[in-house]
Amino acid sequence: MIIDSLENSKLYEALHPGFQKAFRFIREFHQNEKEDGRYEIDGNDVYALVQSYTTLPSDQCKWESHDKYIDIQYIVRGKEIIGYAPRNTLVSSTGYNAEKDITFYENQAGTDIRLTDGMYAILYPWDGHKPKCIYDEASNIKKIVVKVKL
Repeated sequence: MIIDSLENSKLYEALHPGFQKAFRFIREFHQNEKEDGRYEIDGNDVYALVQSYTTLPSDQCKWESHDKYIDIQYIVRGKEIIGYAPRNTLVSSTGYNAEKDITFYENQAGTDIRLTDGMYAILYPWDGHKPKCIYDEASNIKKIVVKVKL
């Protein structure tokens, strides 16, 4: 997992060929905000999910991980906690769904990662994560999740 702010995104672009495209989309989003939905950046190899929602109490959020994609979860507006735990410490509650590239896990304790406007988390397949959690009070979130194929 990597946590940083958009101003430092160029430091990470060399880590994966899709990261440069992903961060370009995020930077351009601030100049031309898009509605919620899916946006193709490089076919199925790199695409963005623009989302709006209200954060929830931690016990209502779900632990998850992905096998085929890296997540870049970027907060445009609002603040939220993303729980973090190494995937190998989590207990699956659903098994892997290959069509949706997701495994859900039983609820457990983890480390709270606090994200606010302009911050992101890069989450690899070995990073179990629990997004959408309340930071200090419920917050309306505008978020971009860029999926980058391994």
